[in-house]
Amino acid sequence: MSNYPILTIITPVYNGEKYISETIDSVIKSQIMYPYEYLVLNDGSKDETLKILQSYKSDIKIFSHENIGESDTVNRGIENALGEFILVISADDPLLTSDLINKACKILLENSSIVAIYPDWKIIDKDGKTLKNQILPEFTDELLVGHCKCLPGPGTIFRKDKALQIGGRRSCWKFVGDYDFWLRLSRVGKIVRLPGVLAQWRENQNSTSVSQRDNKMAMERIKVIEDYLFENKTSEDLSRKALGNAYYLAARLAFFDPKINGRFLLFKSLRYRRGWPEEAKLYVVLYLILMPLSSVIIRPFSKLVTRIISYK
Repeated sequence: MSNYPILTIITPVYNGEKYISETIDSVIKSQIMYPYEYLVLNDGSKDETLKILQSYKSDIKIFSHENIGESDTVNRGIENALGEFILVISADDPLLTSDLINKACKILLENSSIVAIYPDWKIIDKDGKTLKNQILPEFTDELLVGHCKCLPGPGTIFRKDKALQIGGRRSCWKFVGDYDFWLRLSRVGKIVRLPGVLAQWRENQNSTSVSQRDNKMAMERIKVIEDYLFENKTSEDLSRKALGNAYYLAARLAFFDPKINGRFLLFKSLRYRRGWPEEAKLYVVLYLILMPLSSVIIRPFSKLVTRIISYK
């Protein structure tokens, strides 16, 4: 590795003994054209993670600290990064192809107005089998803000200086930290799409985003938009779209947690949008209106419906 990397790859890991070797190998064995460094930050793991990391000490930079959470761990990585660009790779999401880095770095080097570039990506299962390809639209504020779509996902590469300029990730968010980060980063430069399935995300039923779809997650989906609209001048039309879709996406989580007042949130969504929210699906709206009867009706098909809703 060069002493002056263009790119810093960051992997935060907590109790990641199952996949961390696969992820590290995917990076150090890839054909990356640009000088890079690889920082792996052990966030207080209690399993064999640190021992595994030590076996790679000639290929990676190891940082270890008490458990502080993913957002603060990533921020430490950014602060210690030598590279001009940053790529965060989760401990269980191995690098799919070096084309991601080679193509994205070239574009970023040629266009200083771009602050982040995101690829299409795929969902894989615990064994690495492809479940679904996520082909993303081109970036617009209409989609990021108005439709509450977190367009940048796995494989997004961004500029270190701009990430530091906005203060990195905010640790106050448990579920929407990534989305909040991209919302704020989008205000200091262009975010663009890199076409092609160049990254991957492993579906894990024990992950926070899957296993804890509760009222706290619902409220964060609303609060992150409210905070953004408070901090940034936004047209009335875009603001109404953002609030309408945020309340709808929060209401939809009532399928996973019956304690969420989905009908109330849905009606607020319709009121803010002054009509039908762009992200709303008729079958979900009917489900929310007919609760709790609807939850009884679909109970035999709950696994299928869960997968449909999770991938939307």
